[in-house]
Amino acid sequence: MNNTAIKQSILEDKLEQLIQTLSKPKVADNKTLWGSEECAAYLGLSKKKFMGDVACKRTFPQARNVGGSENRTNWRWVASDVMSWALAQKVTH
Repeated sequence: MNNTAIKQSILEDKLEQLIQTLSKPKVADNKTLWGSEECAAYLGLSKKKFMGDVACKRTFPQARNVGGSENRTNWRWVASDVMSWALAQKVTH
């Protein structure tokens, strides 16, 4: 496969991802659940930094375990809660 074909394949994959994203129904922020990757991206952090330094803060919104059991965790946060928390943070020097 040449370089142009590889780039075209990558572009096609990205385009398919975009189509899938735009095809999803719009859900209000107070009904949308975000995983750690979405929270980290919104806050401009890596997933590791988010989970290690932010998600564990007492002031950060409570996560919901939507994994179906206590043994399987699938943590999710309400998007609007994360947004409100971020806006309430003060800059410290």
